[in-house]
Amino acid sequence: MATYSLPKESRRLFIRDRTTNVSFRVDTGSDVSLIPANIYKKRNASQQTLFVANSSSINVYGQKTLTLNFNLRRGFMWTFLIADVSTPILGADFLHYFELVPDLRHKCLRDTRTKLQSVGHLKHANLHSVQISISKDTIYHKLLKEFPFITKLPNPNQLVKHNTVHHIITKGR
Repeated sequence: MATYSLPKESRRLFIRDRTTNVSFRVDTGSDVSLIPANIYKKRNASQQTLFVANSSSINVYGQKTLTLNFNLRRGFMWTFLIADVSTPILGADFLHYFELVPDLRHKCLRDTRTKLQSVGHLKHANLHSVQISISKDTIYHKLLKEFPFITKLPNPNQLVKHNTVHHIITKGR
């Protein structure tokens, strides 16, 4: 029997902004786009918390609008969250809005609108992606802990505990 374990590190595409010379990690698994708080001044105390796939938290200190240049014949103006991250991240929100697609095989970011591509480079990076989440101490989290079965797929071999039957009557012509 063959088994496969996920690597601890994965290849990630990085694209350099031509204006600032800063490299951004292209991460389709991250819900939001982030810039490091140590590079871009923290606006104020932590306003929000984001969660990484490993359940650790990231503080968010505000927002900053940047215009990026990836040599794709158009500017990319976007409002990034300022957060406790080590590397700037282009998340799914940014990629979707600007119709950009990462191509790991060819080490580039493809612009589906202009049909141009920006050459990047691959680096090894941790697998953790940033996801938007609310505090884990909310009423919703408590409800989910109390009723865990509502988020699980039903077992077809388990007997149904109710008499509700639903059917739709159709008539052919």
